[in-house]
Amino acid sequence: MDRLSGADAAQLRAPWWRRFALALPDAITCGLFVLTWLEPLRFGPAAVKTGLIVMLLEFLVVHSSGFFAVLVYDPEASRAKRTLSVLGLSLFYLLFVLAWAASFSEWWPLGAFAWLIGSRLGSIWIDPLPLENERTRQIVFWAVSVALYLAGVFATVDTPLPHLGIPPELVPSLGLSGGGVWIEEPHRVIAFGALYFGGLAAVKLFVPALTARRPA
Repeated sequence: MDRLSGADAAQLRAPWWRRFALALPDAITCGLFVLTWLEPLRFGPAAVKTGLIVMLLEFLVVHSSGFFAVLVYDPEASRAKRTLSVLGLSLFYLLFVLAWAASFSEWWPLGAFAWLIGSRLGSIWIDPLPLENERTRQIVFWAVSVALYLAGVFATVDTPLPHLGIPPELVPSLGLSGGGVWIEEPHRVIAFGALYFGGLAAVKLFVPALTARRPA
């Protein structure tokens, strides 16, 4: 197989504005986490709690993305089978979201879950690829998400992190209940969200292989 020249390889990559559009939702989410870390009361006293729930929801998104990539983008499956797979998986994960929403007596997690799913699947409309290429890209997205999520968890659990706008004396007023490091030191989960979504945005923007087309 002939090696592509630099110019030919560049033509097979999506233009910068498509990569920017792919990265934008994750960049926005990252920015909201950064603002919450700096000024947690800017969005109300429940902002930190909201960030915690978003990271729990993102765990579901990461967990589901692998199944979606394998089943939904299977080139050998019929459209009807792929549609049924989407509906079945969506219902399964929606039950978890509904349970969390009910436990927190809040219904906005449904919208947050839709935003996170849309951030993951937006590439279908923003930068469409042939089915087999799209399947490969979604599998790579899933693998990158797993790596970033696990790395973020381990990096923010024990690593010394600045409290910034979430000092220990503010924690009792944030409406958090239960135990665990994210509850007792909530600046860690907010830092985790900022690093995780920032990493996703950077990968989508700067890793051209994720938008590569197959040469003719």
